[in-house]
Amino acid sequence: MTARRVLIPLLVSLGFAGAAAAQGFNVDPAVGTGGAASPTAVRQCNGSVDNPVPVIAGCTAIINSRQSTAVQRSAAYTNRARAFLRRDQADRALADFDLAVMLDPRNSRAWANRGDFYSAMGEFDRAVEDYDRALAANPEDFEAYSQRGNVRLMTGEPERAIPDYDKAIAVNPKFANAYANRGEAYRVQEEFDRAIADFNQAITLNPRFAIAYDNRGISYAQKGDYDKAIADFDAALKIDPMMTIVYTHRATAHMQNGARNLALADFDQAIKIDPSDPYIYLSRGNLFLEGNELPSAIKDYDSAIMADRNYAEAFANRGVAYARMGNYNRSVVDFDRAIMLDPNLPDLFANRGLSYVKTAQYARAIADLDKAIASNPRDASSLYNRGVAKQQAGDRAGGDADVARARSMDPNVGQ
Repeated sequence: MTARRVLIPLLVSLGFAGAAAAQGFNVDPAVGTGGAASPTAVRQCNGSVDNPVPVIAGCTAIINSRQSTAVQRSAAYTNRARAFLRRDQADRALADFDLAVMLDPRNSRAWANRGDFYSAMGEFDRAVEDYDRALAANPEDFEAYSQRGNVRLMTGEPERAIPDYDKAIAVNPKFANAYANRGEAYRVQEEFDRAIADFNQAITLNPRFAIAYDNRGISYAQKGDYDKAIADFDAALKIDPMMTIVYTHRATAHMQNGARNLALADFDQAIKIDPSDPYIYLSRGNLFLEGNELPSAIKDYDSAIMADRNYAEAFANRGVAYARMGNYNRSVVDFDRAIMLDPNLPDLFANRGLSYVKTAQYARAIADLDKAIASNPRDASSLYNRGVAKQQAGDRAGGDADVARARSMDPNVGQ
């Protein structure tokens, strides 16, 4: 009886492509104190929020101008809010978005941008309400459709997200983001061919769309075509060599192809780029765990936990590593922590139950293995381990029945 099953992270998608665009507008070019905003202010306010200081200055000039209309001020508040967000001034951004929609309820971009704000804060119901208001103000706002679809996809409703992406594409057939995100919705539903078709279209529209390459690679990997997956991950990294998540995706594909050294090199490169990302340490630790390099695995899980003290998967897999080393008391401590953080992770009760068997804590073992079997009645290993625990606890008949039933499912169990 050894600790079973390793939590190898599935390939995961990057975030969704694109957020609501800036609010563009024009004002009269007259200049003067208290008069209309200058052309410079208009140009600044319409500028990129990658350089937020001039955007804030220009938008503030428009807001303060006595000759600016309510519509113009609404647009200026919208753009200034986006600039405040770029400077991590969330409270000021939300205040500006609120003023923008109050001054001009027909400003669909203000509603959509505030929806993006709420989405980023995890307030998804409020985000959807704002996207609904944006679309009521402008039924042709294809970005609002796409962003509402993103929220629905993030909240586990891909079937409701797809119609939103359909509408975005109907309004703007050249909107690459909508194809990429609809592809992601299909991928989540395991409709891989439809997903790949959408990623193809997104890449056709935007050949430098690194996220689309990455997500198409994930789809190929989930189909078992690791060579095509690796080719797509290569393409994504050629466009943006700093995308650490893509290195982990490519590493996972290399692992499936049996190219362990290439996988390790990708994990190493990802850590070199971002040594603070716990997911990378977890993934590399899993590679070591698969190779039974237990001290190296534990070291990486330690690093993952140092980066994120609430990383349930890292505690769970470190527990597996300790169990394989025969340190069952230490493994129980890690399984305890993982269960406290996320009791729905696979195999936690099965693995802790086995550790309890190994430390002769039979009543606790039986309780955990009961839960494991209730979750998966075809789990022959847990059924066998519960049988052993019952036998050792003095319930010979119950234990023999469990062992016999387990061996009827898997004749090799326990060997």
